[in-house]
Amino acid sequence: MRNIRDRLYVATFCDKYREVISGYGVGMELNHTCISHLLDEEGDKRAKLISNIGRDIEASGARKVMIHGPFTEIIPASIDHLMREMGMKRVNQAYDVAAHFGLKKMVVHTGWMPFMYFKSYQAEKGAEFWQEFMADKPDDFIITVENVLEDEPFMMTDMMKRIADPRIRLCLDVGHAHAMTMKEYEVTDWIRELGPYVSHFHLHNNDGTGDSHSAFDEGTMDMKEVLLMIEDHCPEDVTYTIEARQAGRCLEWLGDKGFI
Repeated sequence: MRNIRDRLYVATFCDKYREVISGYGVGMELNHTCISHLLDEEGDKRAKLISNIGRDIEASGARKVMIHGPFTEIIPASIDHLMREMGMKRVNQAYDVAAHFGLKKMVVHTGWMPFMYFKSYQAEKGAEFWQEFMADKPDDFIITVENVLEDEPFMMTDMMKRIADPRIRLCLDVGHAHAMTMKEYEVTDWIRELGPYVSHFHLHNNDGTGDSHSAFDEGTMDMKEVLLMIEDHCPEDVTYTIEARQAGRCLEWLGDKGFI
């Protein structure tokens, strides 16, 4: 069982995230740019955004920081080219914030919309979109594409097989997978299938019916089994963000189970 403390982050939407990050000496995943309109550059909006992020980083003493890009209305598979252009503008605005702070890792969402697009079309257009986005980014900058509404992992494998850029990886959100997956699949099947492509995990639990972002010991997913499966099927340098609201409770659980 590997110690994951040095590869562990806490999301800034968690309760008392500053105190938790400071107390446990873990990293911070910024959620300040998750909502697209917060990236507007008119007036002093950008200055306020930068100031808020800087204050959070300083107050928490976070030694490592990554960022979650915008997910509202970012639809790589959109048939309307204006929607794709808007999405590209927003993720590039988030990148500018990341670059301001020297951040090297950003989470983005697939933008998958069930009943709107064929899965193969989503995989094809997602691969095109993210490779276009990364075309002018530094060699040491990485994005991790996160599952949200996907009901099985294979469409994400399809997308990754179309991508030639090693800086484009996956973020496997186990809570989303648990809430959305078809009955014939378990979260462990997602890890087994997507493991070679995953660079980052979002960790939280739920009862399988909704995305409640519950603590690790509050839900129907066996989080210890999940973490052990990750050790067996994913790269050794994979990172993790606690996205449960009660992050402190999750860190206590990780300590009790010997993961930190």
